Amino acid sequence: MTNEEIQNIFFLECEEALGLAEDGLMACRSGTADADTVNGIFRAVHSIKGGAGAFSFTLLQAFTHKFETVLSYVRDGDLPLGDTLNTLMLRAFDVLADHVAAVRGQGDLPDDAAISAQLEDVAA
Repeated sequence: MTNEEIQNIFFLECEEALGLAEDGLMACRSGTADADTVNGIFRAVHSIKGGAGAFSFTLLQAFTHKFETVLSYVRDGDLPLGDTLNTLMLRAFDVLADHVAAVRGQGDLPDDAAISAQLEDVAA
């Protein structure tokens, strides 16, 4: 299997992970999320981060790490879900999807400075 074929598998896995994360985030927003939902979102973002590292997509990896850190705090019960956090996570998801599109050559790299700073602030 070539590196390009492996990378294409990663992109397919990203699409699946983004779908799972989006479904989970919508459940969080609607108030129907449980621990399994949050774990599913965390695993989806974590999977994207791992693949990004394997293919040296450093900006994608760095952003997913920040998002993953916030999700870890939610998963551990250190950050409660609420409207403000749900909105932040949905915005982070949109930027994550834009990062994935960019590494696929389907768009420009997003300007993630503001949302990255917000994720860092929440996790501090």
